[in-house]
Amino acid sequence: MPAEPPRYRFGPLERRGLIAGWRGGQIAVVAAGLVVAVVSLRVHPNAFGVIEAVAVLASSLAVACWPLGGRTGEEWLPTLVRWGVDGVVGRRRRSASPGAGHCPAHDGLVPVEPAGRHGGARGAGGATGAFAGLSILGARGGADGAAEVGVVHDRRAGTLTATLALEGHSFALLGADEKERRVGSWAGVLAALAREGSSVRRLQWLALALPDDGRAVRAYVQERAVENVRDALASYEGLLDEHGADTSRHAVLLAVQVRSGRAERGPRRLPGALNVLLREVANVARLVGAADVTCRGPLDATALSAAIRAVSEADPVADGVGDPVGRRCPPCLVGSPWPMATDVAWSRVRTDANWHATYWVSEWPRVEVGPDFLAPILLGSLRRSISVVMEPVSPSRAVRAVEAARTADIADSELRRRGGFLATARRAREAELVARRETELADGHGSYRFSGYVTVTAPGPSQLVEWCQATEQAAGQARLELRRLYGDQERALLCTLPLCRGLS
Repeated sequence: MPAEPPRYRFGPLERRGLIAGWRGGQIAVVAAGLVVAVVSLRVHPNAFGVIEAVAVLASSLAVACWPLGGRTGEEWLPTLVRWGVDGVVGRRRRSASPGAGHCPAHDGLVPVEPAGRHGGARGAGGATGAFAGLSILGARGGADGAAEVGVVHDRRAGTLTATLALEGHSFALLGADEKERRVGSWAGVLAALAREGSSVRRLQWLALALPDDGRAVRAYVQERAVENVRDALASYEGLLDEHGADTSRHAVLLAVQVRSGRAERGPRRLPGALNVLLREVANVARLVGAADVTCRGPLDATALSAAIRAVSEADPVADGVGDPVGRRCPPCLVGSPWPMATDVAWSRVRTDANWHATYWVSEWPRVEVGPDFLAPILLGSLRRSISVVMEPVSPSRAVRAVEAARTADIADSELRRRGGFLATARRAREAELVARRETELADGHGSYRFSGYVTVTAPGPSQLVEWCQATEQAAGQARLELRRLYGDQERALLCTLPLCRGLS
């Protein structure tokens, strides 16, 4: 009998608070409502004051507890304030330096001091808006210093990020035993990076689906075709002629991030951080290669610029040498992959030629699923990007966190019991998840914080609406719960670029 495929299940999103599950924001809103209600009764000690106090208290409770679009009013407040401020100061529509009549790539060139024995690095900036503070560096790595590695330097966050290009091997077509083995191999890669004192700050895997007119498929057919199958080849080419417009190219990237320190405070610290990043990238590439995943190596500055620039290009095409992430930038735009102009709306953002809508994966499957449960949303012809940002947690920190969580759960349960509140199934599942995590840590498993994002990209607003609906349906088939990040679309878009953004 064939072996049963392995099954996996995620726990619910933890909603642990300060007191009995209440967050600090909820407590502050209700406390403010109580203060205003008491003041109202003092000022108007009559029936009108009572009505006013009750209305204020009810409003504060509604703001603290009533969900709207998956978030309560106090959770919406920072987004609404930021949205209003951006509208007042005119930040929602931006145009970069090309409007002044010169090439942006020639303005932001900032020389970086040599990166120790790994050679030099070159960089370019010019980013504005949510992309401000980001620049591309070209660091020299390898034993002879000949290979170039593209690095994103985030001056505001004090981080350096490099990206590896990966290739899979038809995972969905493998047998159950082979799938389980490969999932275990990937788990081994993650466990190796969650060690005590690890230099890796974050990891991010990014699956891209880019438009393709069928040229890549035709090139593959021509390369693999043999002379004695001309009839089959003609039939296949007819199929491509009929459905070529619905094809798409898929690419998988793995970003590795380390801390650089605040470069503006100490620029001499950057070369040392580059050495650390290059060492960790080489280590990750070795671990990934041992896990039966083809690693094509780190992207250089030009390819990394193309990967980021592809989100704004109307129709990226293959470069003829196997570049999986779209058209290479022209010489004047190397190192300046950022959008020339952005136009931000409440539910979407436009960057140059394209419109984007970004979702947060608010819940992962809480029922048992197979290792290929993401296939409905990963495969398909729509242009979208799926990102999972992961932060390795050291064993000592993970143990402290899980012990604090268990203590908080016990205290909350006792407080709820004394107050006569019912214990919900969700809280019971959260407590079960914490206990399981503690057991896994005791057994030596690694621990990660992670968050997922999905960005849908379309050439126009009408196509964006249609493609968003299709993406939401595909997410439902994958047992994912998507939440559109209204009012924060520009910053959310960066979570599906190889920047390791998306975790607080």
